Amino acid sequence: MRLDKYISDACICSRSQAAGIIRSGKITVGGNTITKPDYKVNEKSSEISLDGNLLKYSEFIYIMMNKPQGVVSATDDPREKTVLSLLPENYLSKGLFPAGRLDKDTVGLLILTNDGKAAHKMLSPKYHVEKTYFVECDAPFLEKDIEMCAQGIPLDGELTKPCILKIDPEHRNRGSIVLTEGKYHEIKRICGYLGKKVLFLERTDFAGLSLDPSLSRGEWRHLTESEIYILRHSGANN
Repeated sequence: MRLDKYISDACICSRSQAAGIIRSGKITVGGNTITKPDYKVNEKSSEISLDGNLLKYSEFIYIMMNKPQGVVSATDDPREKTVLSLLPENYLSKGLFPAGRLDKDTVGLLILTNDGKAAHKMLSPKYHVEKTYFVECDAPFLEKDIEMCAQGIPLDGELTKPCILKIDPEHRNRGSIVLTEGKYHEIKRICGYLGKKVLFLERTDFAGLSLDPSLSRGEWRHLTESEIYILRHSGANN
């Protein structure tokens, strides 16, 4: 691999920025200063440092975002602000995309990545990856709603996959719903079938990961190694 590509991926910067860093003499490979961007390195075994700090190469990027209201889950939109606009500019050339969609007015856990294989597995109905939502409606949930969700709700001429509804005992117009599929506006349509209008919707869990409570709306962070492992193995036993 070219050294400038390694630096670009490790430092989340453009290739031209990486080339500038290399030419400045800040990069060492195996302890030797390298100033040529096209210098070849082994991404698995070469010890590459920036200003004396060892860099770690990663082929893919995985980001957890606490999506705010008012932005769309897309890479580009001619009219609306997208979730990618919440990231620094140097991330925009990395091929990141949202793994799944949240409606414009829905908030909470959203994964951004450039790992297409992992994203496909997270989203494929074949793997039954669980997604948990906190929902608040304009009317209380009833005990019969729990059974109806467990049996499947008729949408688009067929039943949804069984979903789990848990009602908040103190605020019965609130609860959590666990899905293993992703039909269009599914939570809102399920609640509509149950005779309620959704007032607030937040995704709290996705593919074995829970929303980091330290992230405010619109904030994001890279996933940890353990979180990446969980994400990439979600649905592995299904």
